[in-house]
Amino acid sequence: MRTRAAFFQRVSASLMIPLTFLPFPAVLVALGTVLGLGPLEQAGLELLRDWVPLFFAMGIAVGFTQGDGMAVLSAAAGYLTMIAVAVGVAGDPALNVGALGGIAAGALCTWLYGRASRVRLPEFLALFSGKRMGPIAAALAGVGLGYFFGLIWPAFYAAIYGLGQWIYAAGGTGAFVYGGILRLLIPTGLHHILMQLVDYQLGAWTDPTTGQVVVGEYLRFLSGDPAAGRLLSGFFLTLGFGPLGAALAIAHEARPEQRRRVSGMMLSGALTAMVVGITEPVEFAFIFASPLLLALHVLLSAVASFLGYALDIHLGGYALPMMLINWHRQQNGWLLLPLGVLWTLLYYVTFRLIIRWRRPPILGQSGEAGEGGDGAVAGAPGAGSDPLQAQAAGILAALGGPSNIRSLTACMTRLRLELNTPDAVDAARLRELGAAGVVRTGDAVQVVMGPRAGDIARAIEEEVARTAGDGGRGNPSPNRRGQDET
Repeated sequence: MRTRAAFFQRVSASLMIPLTFLPFPAVLVALGTVLGLGPLEQAGLELLRDWVPLFFAMGIAVGFTQGDGMAVLSAAAGYLTMIAVAVGVAGDPALNVGALGGIAAGALCTWLYGRASRVRLPEFLALFSGKRMGPIAAALAGVGLGYFFGLIWPAFYAAIYGLGQWIYAAGGTGAFVYGGILRLLIPTGLHHILMQLVDYQLGAWTDPTTGQVVVGEYLRFLSGDPAAGRLLSGFFLTLGFGPLGAALAIAHEARPEQRRRVSGMMLSGALTAMVVGITEPVEFAFIFASPLLLALHVLLSAVASFLGYALDIHLGGYALPMMLINWHRQQNGWLLLPLGVLWTLLYYVTFRLIIRWRRPPILGQSGEAGEGGDGAVAGAPGAGSDPLQAQAAGILAALGGPSNIRSLTACMTRLRLELNTPDAVDAARLRELGAAGVVRTGDAVQVVMGPRAGDIARAIEEEVARTAGDGGRGNPSPNRRGQDET
């Protein structure tokens, strides 16, 4: 049975899946507005307003079944049935259950799919046996969910709206707390859940052109709500500039024999944070080894969020390219540029001072064997001549071998595993092989590998298959086993 921690980690990873698509409709909105192409702008807004919940439903199915196509179809069937029924029950053709409704439908339909796919019907009904029963069961569940949401959604929406109003009424205090909590949740990987609640559920605005109600801080910003984006603007400092200052400080304070390697890792991590908004490669270099640096990072993130709110900066997104894409809707956005320079210097100076003062055992400060050389991967078992496969073989060995892996999934930056014997993990060896950090919670282990986590996961699967083909005792496929248990 999966631990509770492993379950929530998989939920968080699943919620990341639709986020890989969302920049596209945002680009359509921006192009349509800037170039005066109304159909493009309308298409982008429609994708964001009406279809985002469906992507969340399908994302849950992808994350919990490793991309089983019939499971994804089941989630879509259940969600669309739910919406059709809920609209009829509520008598409101504009009813939109938002991301939370999509998540609820995806979770229930994926759970039902896992059970319905094992059902074997009599021969005359064999066409509907196994996986083909999944969409039917999901659609039936959609009917029940539709009645449920149709009856309770007006009251639930009022509660969500009240929560959003409370957050915005808290003003700078709410922004300060929100910015700090997101950094505190980074080690668990659960920060995405809170972000998506704010981005896609909190606050409401009626589009004066269409009369449609839009909810969510980010969706309202993209739709033209002049009050939106204020709670999000400070994240450009935390994601676009803070990691650069921290990375430079860590690289400059690294031990001389490690400085070249650490500089390369930190430069890559800083660019990843600035370009795609993924900060873990830099953060995991220090947050576990230095509580003082983590506390400083949380505080600076909270202050950045507060500054964005207090200075009345309205801009949405989580990386510097999104700043440019959404610039046409910004208010006081130019302030982020001088603030960004200041924020880079602030991180750089404070991090260097603390590292020099305390010498915490962060990246570049410890004297672990193999940390200073490039040959860490070379001796990996089953390495062959492919560097990626060599790295995967080494990671697999450091995880305790194929027989120790119960399930393996990858999100944007992390390998998420459920292990039979978590104590068999060699965290030091994983860091030698490029891991920015290792998080253990019960049977669940997360290994932060950066944006190439998906490629590494596939290479590990290939290594497991190769080992099994050579007569090894590993699981035939950790992904498949994890899927069958869903």
